[in-house]
Amino acid sequence: MRLAPPRTSNNSNNLMPESRHSSTFSRIDKWRSLSVVVLILGLLSVGCDYNSDMTTFSTAGPVAAKQALLFNVLLWVMVVVFVLVEGALVYAAIKFRRRPGDPLPKQVHGNTVLEITWTVIPTILILALGVWSVQTLFELDKPPAGSDVLEIAATGHQWWFEFEYPDADGNGTFVTTANELRVPVNRPVHVDLHSDDVLHSFWIPRLAGKVDMVPTRNNHLWFQSDEIGVFHGQCAELCGRAHALMKFRVQVLSEEDYLAWVNGFGQEPELSAEATQGQVVFNGEGGCVVCHSATGSDSPATVDARVQGFLAGRESPIAPGPNLTDLATRETFAAGILDLNRENLRKWITDPESVKSGNYMSGRAMVYQTEDGTTKLNQKQVSHVIEYLLSLK
Repeated sequence: MRLAPPRTSNNSNNLMPESRHSSTFSRIDKWRSLSVVVLILGLLSVGCDYNSDMTTFSTAGPVAAKQALLFNVLLWVMVVVFVLVEGALVYAAIKFRRRPGDPLPKQVHGNTVLEITWTVIPTILILALGVWSVQTLFELDKPPAGSDVLEIAATGHQWWFEFEYPDADGNGTFVTTANELRVPVNRPVHVDLHSDDVLHSFWIPRLAGKVDMVPTRNNHLWFQSDEIGVFHGQCAELCGRAHALMKFRVQVLSEEDYLAWVNGFGQEPELSAEATQGQVVFNGEGGCVVCHSATGSDSPATVDARVQGFLAGRESPIAPGPNLTDLATRETFAAGILDLNRENLRKWITDPESVKSGNYMSGRAMVYQTEDGTTKLNQKQVSHVIEYLLSLK
């Protein structure tokens, strides 16, 4: 009698669908990984835009240029050292890896000459870079001796910048402005840095590196622009709710244009009938004059009174507000986040909280103490205030 051969299951056929799924998932994972790498490279390339407003690669003055040179030299030296060291490690790991059946390698003491060499060379390299770095930092601490330095005091507030010129024109003219710093081209500018509330940081990427503005402590920096134009700045230290909206601009002018701005600062503006009515609202029912000046530089007593009122707490309607004397000559307002025009001014005056969340104007000014936080002024009054503000030159 013949026996039938035993039945065997075709395991390979049973596993084929699973193998196909595994292969498919493997391809999907590879595409996902590739997509992530491409996305990261794309983000990095966008972040290194040479023409960006906040780029550190396109310098416009001697301070930023020296800082960029120091950064680039240190970076590329570290890149070269990293590649050499990691390359040697990878080569050794592959070349001298243990293979199946290999005996234990011969135990040796080492190579004295090689060990001394790779100790001495990095030491010399680090000392050279360290000495050069410290020397550069000392060179950038103060403007060149004997230069015609423009002195400015910058104060950080939540969330705007105040600028004071103790001697704007060399004849003792005192100027107070906000959020748009005007300086002459090819002239060193020394900036004393202060803060009236929390920690801020003053940063103009194309002109100078960032320096903190610390309460109760005076820091400083200096910069110089070699070209006329507008350079963007930003608070670079987390300082509260509206930190990301705390911007400013540096307008670099010719010497003639700069002196023309100084000479025109605080002069009595020519007011139309609507602007005159707006001035009445500004000084009266609107209560704007409690925190803002619009007729010239602030006196130290006025500044101190506003700061003390601010420190009294949220129940006080007083807070330091930007000086608006030269508002119509600026390109932006609300700490550089809005272009200066009638439409944006109306949005800001009507409902500042919707534009810049957390601002002290809507939180403290009596005219905004309403159920929805919008102004108590009617639209006609708002229009008059806008005309008054646009006349301040």
